[in-house]
Amino acid sequence: MLFQLLRKFISRHSETSARLGKVALIAGSLNLVFGLGFYLAERNHQTGLTVIDSIWWAMVTMTTVGYGDFFPQTFIGRFLIAYPCFMLGIGLLGYLLATVTETVLQRVSLKRKGAMTIKHTNHILICNFPSLEKVSQIIDELQANPNYASKKIVIVSNDLKELPAQLTKRGILFVKGLPTSEETLNRANVTESDGVFILPASPGDPASDALTYAIGSIIELIEQESGVPIKTVVELVSSSNLRMMERAQTDGIILADGINERMIVQEFIHPGIRRTFEQLITSRQGSQFYVHRTTLHGQLLLDIQVAALQHPANMQVIGIIKGERHLLNPSKDTRIEEGDSLIVLADHVEDFLKIEKEFQLKQPA
Repeated sequence: MLFQLLRKFISRHSETSARLGKVALIAGSLNLVFGLGFYLAERNHQTGLTVIDSIWWAMVTMTTVGYGDFFPQTFIGRFLIAYPCFMLGIGLLGYLLATVTETVLQRVSLKRKGAMTIKHTNHILICNFPSLEKVSQIIDELQANPNYASKKIVIVSNDLKELPAQLTKRGILFVKGLPTSEETLNRANVTESDGVFILPASPGDPASDALTYAIGSIIELIEQESGVPIKTVVELVSSSNLRMMERAQTDGIILADGINERMIVQEFIHPGIRRTFEQLITSRQGSQFYVHRTTLHGQLLLDIQVAALQHPANMQVIGIIKGERHLLNPSKDTRIEEGDSLIVLADHVEDFLKIEKEFQLKQPA
């Protein structure tokens, strides 16, 4: 484990490793010189002294450990061998510590300023940084989901000078640069990421949707060229730009425009419904919505709903997605076709998989 960490450190810091290598070579050479000098000066005054013992003495003296198992007894041994050995050892040790400390501090500084290339895989990218509060809420929601709790999160933004300390403490990474730049996205390792969030650079300003569209389009081109699917979800400021954003062929589009207005009206008509919606759209409490591509083709949706209600786990099938149509509370004679997805309200989607398996076992071979 220690060897692997050392090898990783050397591979990332070639210039520093060269400096450390020179110092190590000098230290090793001096260790041999002082060891042999100690042996020649003390061998006639210390019975049983060997060359190995002398080299050991030189090493513990240079590192200022000084166990005391061997010590010089002659004038030459004390002042011409031991004294220079001790002084040079302190200097070399101080230089080594200073070099390592400088490298570590420099790396921390570069990480906070975004001057780094992401080597992680299956990480999450967040393009643009509208505000610390908004980004923190997205991170909180992601990490509340067990499937994403341990994934690395990378901020990609050209507006930040350095990553806020609150996010650094949480292990969030930062790549500084324009999200519309392919070079920046490659530094963020977008092709090996688990997905991308594209936030509006200026919430409340419909003009920022143009930047969102540009980022989504570039990621789509990278996806086509690499042949690697990249899940992308964007947030639009204005619904008037929805048609434009759809041309970028992103996987999901969230409209901030009008959501609060609709919610406040529903809260006025049905007081308390806000809390119901809050629970449904968060991973922090209660059951969650799951969109599940089902294999139960030809089955009557009502039979699936009844099986879900009778299952020991808490779940309900409340809707179905047929192509572009999203049907909540569909008619009882709805039949599942190939390509349909079910909208399931459950604590865990794995519970519904058990129902699917039971239905498949009932089907004749």
